[in-house]
Amino acid sequence: MPVFDNTKSKIKMVILTQNKQSNAVWWSPINQNKRKSELVIRSMLRRFEKSKLFTITNVVQFYENNLLISQFKFNYENSLKENQDRRY
Repeated sequence: MPVFDNTKSKIKMVILTQNKQSNAVWWSPINQNKRKSELVIRSMLRRFEKSKLFTITNVVQFYENNLLISQFKFNYENSLKENQDRRY
């Protein structure tokens, strides 16, 4: 069984990058589907902060059942925790 699957994962994370960089999509681990969405998002953000994409990202959006449930806009002078939008 795969760890990530776009048809079975609970959360989809869309990473919108800076100028002319390729955007990316990450899926939550299937084994986290029973967790609350907030916890899944938090764990995905921790992994994302360690990736190379983190330094070139403008916005990260989270979708559940194709509905936008959360969005984070990045200001590179502030940390992620200081620059969070509220959950919808």
